[in-house]
Amino acid sequence: MKSINLKLAQEKGLISNNHLLYQELSKKYKYLLEYYLNSLIDFQKYEMMIDNNNLYIGKTNKYHNLNEYLKLNYLFLINNLFIEKLEPNDLALLHQFNPDNISNELLEMIKRTYQDVIKDNYFKGEYTNKIYKVCYGKMVPTNLVNNNTLVFRFYYGKNLINLDGDEFIKLNNKQEELIQTTINLLENEILNKTGINCEVLVQKDIN
Repeated sequence: MKSINLKLAQEKGLISNNHLLYQELSKKYKYLLEYYLNSLIDFQKYEMMIDNNNLYIGKTNKYHNLNEYLKLNYLFLINNLFIEKLEPNDLALLHQFNPDNISNELLEMIKRTYQDVIKDNYFKGEYTNKIYKVCYGKMVPTNLVNNNTLVFRFYYGKNLINLDGDEFIKLNNKQEELIQTTINLLENEILNKTGINCEVLVQKDIN
């Protein structure tokens, strides 16, 4: 569950009768965060690792609305964003955001603030420096990550080839091995480039 500081959000005029402004500015912030991360990481390289191995890994079109700037087939940034933590001058910058003219000032703001904005650390009415697990999706162990982590979801679809029995098992094992290898490389690059731990959660959509 997202731990918004409602009082702080209301004080900054982000929430009134509805959360529309909060949602609007969150989408703008996410666009800029994806834009910034893409300037550091070649995400397409990792998608090509999946597509170029002839292991018949299917794509799914259900989740493309999860990304704002990144137009990827498998990888989606899913962090909750706590924009109420932003200072008033940073919120004013965010209000002025124009995707056709992204200023250095905006990118510097993202670089300076995003580690705090992704941190889910409002607990029992106050902010804490403690590191604890938060859940993204169903309450299962594989969806639990540390509250200060950059979180992506790797979504993929049904196999692009129909196999039965042992052949299906062999292909499935190779797919899982490739996906995990790709994820490990991406997580390590993000840690090296940003200094932030990253976890990529895997979900197969078989419908």
